[in-house]
Amino acid sequence: MSFSQTVKEDLLKRNNENEIADKLQIEAMLRFSSEIIIGNPLKLAFSASLMSVVRNFIVLIKKYYDVEYEIESRKISRLDHHTFFTLIIYKGAKEIIDDLNLIKYSSKYRDMELDEEAKVAYLRGAFLVKGTVNDPNSKSSHLEISSINENEVLFVQKLMNEFEMDARIAKRKNYLITYIKAKNIIGDFLYLLGATSSMEYYEDVIITKEIKTTAKRSINLDVANQDKTNKSAKEQLAIIRYLEFNYPLEKLDSKLLMVMKVRKENPEHSLMQLLDIIHEDYDPKLTKSGLNHRFRKLKEIAKEHSERKEKR
Repeated sequence: MSFSQTVKEDLLKRNNENEIADKLQIEAMLRFSSEIIIGNPLKLAFSASLMSVVRNFIVLIKKYYDVEYEIESRKISRLDHHTFFTLIIYKGAKEIIDDLNLIKYSSKYRDMELDEEAKVAYLRGAFLVKGTVNDPNSKSSHLEISSINENEVLFVQKLMNEFEMDARIAKRKNYLITYIKAKNIIGDFLYLLGATSSMEYYEDVIITKEIKTTAKRSINLDVANQDKTNKSAKEQLAIIRYLEFNYPLEKLDSKLLMVMKVRKENPEHSLMQLLDIIHEDYDPKLTKSGLNHRFRKLKEIAKEHSERKEKR
C-alpha cells in the first residue's frame, strides 16, 4: 500500500460532526471525481481508486438521500494495472445533483460562511478522491490535489491558504494541481484533515532523516577539518625539517624554536591542541593568531633561505 493510500485509510476513520460538513465532503468528492450521465433518469457516476473510499461515500450519501446504485470495477491501462471503482447512482441522482447544484459552480453549502470543520471536510473529500502525497522516505516532499476543473483547484487552494498552507497551482498535461512542497506544512495538512497516525509517521521519518543528515554533515565537516589539519601539519613539518638540515638554528628566536619542538612532538595535532600544550608548558599568553604568525615566520625564513641558495 502506498503512503497516499495509507493516509486515505487514516482519513476514513474521521467522521464529521454535522450535516453541513458531511454534505461539503460529499460535494467535494463529487465535484472532483464524478460525472453526470444524461438520460431518463439522470445518473451520477462517482469513481475512486480505493473501494474503502467508495464504501465511505455510500455511507455518507445514504444518511441524506434515498439512493439505489450499482458498483463497477475496471482496470486502468497503466503499468500497475490499477483497479478503479465506479459507483453508478440511478435512483436519487437528480436529488443529489439539485441539492449540491453540481451542474453549476455555485453551491448553497460551499457559498455559506464556512467554519473550520466545514472547510476541512471539503478538503478531506477532495483529497480522498484526487489527492496524493509522497512517502516521507522519498527524496522529495510533495502533496497535491488534482482536477480538470480550474474553479475546483482554485477553491481548494483558497481553503488551504486560509489555513496558511502556502498552496500553489501548476499545470500537468490536461489537468491542474494545487500542491504543497514544504515538509512541515505537509505534516500540518495531514493533521488538519485528521490523518493523525499518518502525520505522526510522516513527522517521525522527517525528523529521523534530518537527524541523520545533520550527523552526516557534522562527520563530513570533522573529516574536512581533519584533512585541513593534516595538510597544515605536513607543510609545517616539512618546513621544520628543511630548517633543521639547511639553516643555522642558533639564529632562530627561542619562541620559534619552541614552536618547532612542540609541532615535531605532536605531528597530528590541530593548532588548538598545540596551543593547549604551549599554554600548559611554555607560554600561557600565546594566542591562536600568535601561533599562526610564528608558523608563517618559519615559512618565510625557509623560503628566503631557499631562494638565496638557488642564487649562489
